Amino acid sequence: MSLPPDVHRLLPCFLAAADCHSFSAAARQLGLTPAAVSKSVRTLEQRLALTLFQRNTHFVTLTEEGVALRQRIGPLWQALNQALESPDATPAGWVRTSVIPGFGRYSLLPLLPEFQRRYPQVRIDLALEARKVNLIGERYDVAIGQRTAEDTRLVARPLRPIQHMLAASPDYLAQYGTPQHPQDLLQHRCLMHRNPGDGKLLDWLPGHPPLSEQQAYLITTLPDALVDAALSDMGVVCLSHWYLETHIARGDLVPLLQPWWPEPQPLWLWYPSADLPPRVRVWVEFVLSNFSP
Repeated sequence: MSLPPDVHRLLPCFLAAADCHSFSAAARQLGLTPAAVSKSVRTLEQRLALTLFQRNTHFVTLTEEGVALRQRIGPLWQALNQALESPDATPAGWVRTSVIPGFGRYSLLPLLPEFQRRYPQVRIDLALEARKVNLIGERYDVAIGQRTAEDTRLVARPLRPIQHMLAASPDYLAQYGTPQHPQDLLQHRCLMHRNPGDGKLLDWLPGHPPLSEQQAYLITTLPDALVDAALSDMGVVCLSHWYLETHIARGDLVPLLQPWWPEPQPLWLWYPSADLPPRVRVWVEFVLSNFSP
């Protein structure tokens, strides 16, 4: 594909719309009007003789040709921006970060005021999403989670591991008794999390027979709803530590079956390369300083 000589001025609108799935959101990100973004994208389509987006009233999605173009130019555009950003410059600009929701909500967000006091010109675009991301292809600067797309170009740094905990409220235990062995869970009301991606129930205690829907008293894809149910004396819950540890420390929930808790699971911080622009470097260093193992 031979690109017209002035196509570079049209690419930011294309890439922003591809990320945001919306001309209006892309316009806000770029400081333009939605009409200007739409015009730039349409001009690009005309220059390339391709339809890059499927459009409807509420959002836009990439066509196959749009996906192919984004995959080709996205990493190059990111590399160009990094090359033009001086390593000694004052950190400034957006840092796009994908992070698993529980860690983002309960561990990372409370620290953002301190980060932005230190680096007032750095802005964080935080996507709280429980999915496997293509960090380079989707133009994220940083990803935090257990999984990311396989790519040997990525740098992976370990964070404190995830500990799954079992707990129930004191009033629930007073009414139904305290389980002393994993087998006892078969007689209890279990509040269970269903993975919204694959539809599977969370395996509470690996090495023991998995609990099924037969033992479930409540199933939901929203972990916070399970916490609320446990606090309302509805049953036993098993979730990552960031959902439960504060309630356990306050005495609102009681930890259960600790000798059988699963081994901590790894949590990783990923970024595209060791050569980071200042805005990304200070964010990575800040996260590592707070959550390194």
